[in-house]
Amino acid sequence: MLEAKFIASGSSFEEALKFSCRLTAKLLLGEGSFKRSKKVDIYCDNLKHAEKLDKLLWEIPKEVLLPHQLAHKQDIDEPIRIGYPGTKFSNKSDSLINISPEMPNSLDDYETYYQLVIMDGAELREKAAITWSQCKKVGLTPEFLDQI
Repeated sequence: MLEAKFIASGSSFEEALKFSCRLTAKLLLGEGSFKRSKKVDIYCDNLKHAEKLDKLLWEIPKEVLLPHQLAHKQDIDEPIRIGYPGTKFSNKSDSLINISPEMPNSLDDYETYYQLVIMDGAELREKAAITWSQCKKVGLTPEFLDQI
């Protein structure tokens, strides 16, 4: 059964992008309370955020190399793929990290869905609440994690 986990990830997209780097490392290594993932897809709000994340994943965390690629570069099979509106992830992955506040179109290919919640006290936080409700409507039991 698909697990849905909502995680507070800072108060801006910039903070959420950095947070997603640390979360991705924890998933690939199976650290803390996270089940190990062999493949992780990360869905960004737009191409600009995806390109920023592509650069950040080489820097954060400093002690771990996170091999990754933008999803439109399908010629290389890396354990981390970064997508944005208009791209499709091919092949199944264990986990999806969603930085976009909108619920993904499809969650069928994942075991765990991580929705990053940007705690801006306004629009982005409200969109995450709507996504939470949408998860419940499709039969998921979302869980909120305050920190990792």
